[in-house]
Amino acid sequence: MITHLIAAGVFSSTSEAAMTDLVTLNEAKLWLRVDGDDEDGTIALLIAAASDAVRDVATDWDGEGDAPDRLKLAVLARVAVAFDERTNVSPGTGELPMLTPLRKLEV
Repeated sequence: MITHLIAAGVFSSTSEAAMTDLVTLNEAKLWLRVDGDDEDGTIALLIAAASDAVRDVATDWDGEGDAPDRLKLAVLARVAVAFDERTNVSPGTGELPMLTPLRKLEV
């Protein structure tokens, strides 16, 4: 489904966010053992989302220079889970960790 959205122009696999991704598309494809470019748009979207999620937690890293290996590994692990289990996520578990930091709490 994401691939169809990318093809329709809803998501871009080459967005400005790609400049701040913690791993490259090639690094992720090697990690996932994916050949060809059919899944590039989906993988790029997963990299961007995983990079944002890791950055939300790793607040002690200033973002300068190359990402530390442990941050890259965290992104690759998150991408792999999302890629492998994209149709096997229990409702309320897969999306909540990504959306919780964006919640607006009002008092």
